[in-house]
Amino acid sequence: MKIYLKKYCQIKDRTFSINGETVFKNQEAETNHDFLTHLYREIRINYPKFFKMDNLAKTGFLAADQLLKDTWLYGEAIKQNMGIFISNSSSSLETDCTYQNTIGVDYFPSPSVFIYTLPNILIGEIAIKHKIYGENTFFVSEHFDCQLIYDYIYQSFLETDMENALVGWADYYGNTCEALLMLVEKKSTHDESAVEFTLNELEKLFITKLDL
Repeated sequence: MKIYLKKYCQIKDRTFSINGETVFKNQEAETNHDFLTHLYREIRINYPKFFKMDNLAKTGFLAADQLLKDTWLYGEAIKQNMGIFISNSSSSLETDCTYQNTIGVDYFPSPSVFIYTLPNILIGEIAIKHKIYGENTFFVSEHFDCQLIYDYIYQSFLETDMENALVGWADYYGNTCEALLMLVEKKSTHDESAVEFTLNELEKLFITKLDL
């Protein structure tokens, strides 16, 4: 069985790119949080719930939205056979710390912050926006485990009715704000930009793009 890498996008160093081509860059933004807001406005997504998300969810959400844009998967159609598989190294630690700070003397923690104290809420935000109902998993490891992720994706394509998947990395903690997401499909529609999705291709992307 062959599977194909259709498209990839990246957020790193306050730069957003698609298939290696820079789409938006704002290194003058005072914070990574500001950069994400500027990016949201630049790509003109009309989705007010974005402003309620934590920074990890915003990072992955923006990358996923633009990854699907200009493909047949972008839109209101329910996607039963599409999966989401994302990894990072800090889990939801940025929001965990924020949540801890909301616990005052009288113990009134913020419920709006609490809901983002699990990293898989990022997957939930993507799934809700794009009506993706297939299998999903969030992995947490110090580095992107190419072998584990590739084997997991390959077996999911092989053993289920999954036809497409969002795969990759999204992390936000301290000075880190980065994402590298890929759109992978079981059958190529076969434009010339699609390449076979192999372990070697996955390793090449993550070593050269994120040095993970």
